[in-house]
Amino acid sequence: MKIALIILAVLLLPIILDAVVGFALGLRHWRDRGGDADKGLVIFSESIRWMGVRWGFRSVSAGLRRAGFAGEIRYWRWHATWRGGLVLPAIMDARMLEAQARKLAEFIAHQHQKNPGRPIWLIGYSCGAYVAVRALELLPDGVAVEAVALLAAAVDPRRDLGPACRHVRGRLVNVHSWLDWLIVGVGTLVVGTGDRRHTASAGMVGFHTPPPQVEEVHWTPAMIRWGDLGGHFGAAAPSLIATRVAPLIGIGDSGETGV
Repeated sequence: MKIALIILAVLLLPIILDAVVGFALGLRHWRDRGGDADKGLVIFSESIRWMGVRWGFRSVSAGLRRAGFAGEIRYWRWHATWRGGLVLPAIMDARMLEAQARKLAEFIAHQHQKNPGRPIWLIGYSCGAYVAVRALELLPDGVAVEAVALLAAAVDPRRDLGPACRHVRGRLVNVHSWLDWLIVGVGTLVVGTGDRRHTASAGMVGFHTPPPQVEEVHWTPAMIRWGDLGGHFGAAAPSLIATRVAPLIGIGDSGETGV
């Protein structure tokens, strides 16, 4: 019994630390003065807004600014506050997710039509990554974003990314970690991913057979120096976004940094 408790404590300690850091980052008020809309648009597809917190948005925005992004960063809200508070209604309502993905696709297409020369990037976090992937699949022919980043994605790892990647000019980056076993591991195995598959998600195990333009960013202990402890919230750490993710999706003037 004691051995079992020790093992459980060892498994849960990194998750607890990661959650504390993630909560602190979620509440921190970064002074983002906004950007020049003509210099590009980043759309951040939100995770489930549990406790009313915009998880990951401030930290991702801070990371993009550190990387030198001077354009507009837009928070894409796809579920009601009460759904976020109860969590399950947000990830388990397939019709709602489909409708919201269609709205996002229509918004991207409208932005492209309004300003064809302006680059657009898409970042999806947790269940918001599924909304982002599905929105890409729904884009009309001739409309594409520059690049995509999926952070701790609650998406079926067996999903065919080919249809989505046809609307991505550069890379589709997937940041995942085996240490995120509770939320996008056990959690999606029990309640399902955004695409309604009961399995460990691509945010934990990566995509099984991704197209060549998909870049898998596997968590390693070296990434702790960037504030990523390997859990669900570390995938949005500002230093990780600035140093690793932003260069991979073509944001900033620094070169790619290996781990």
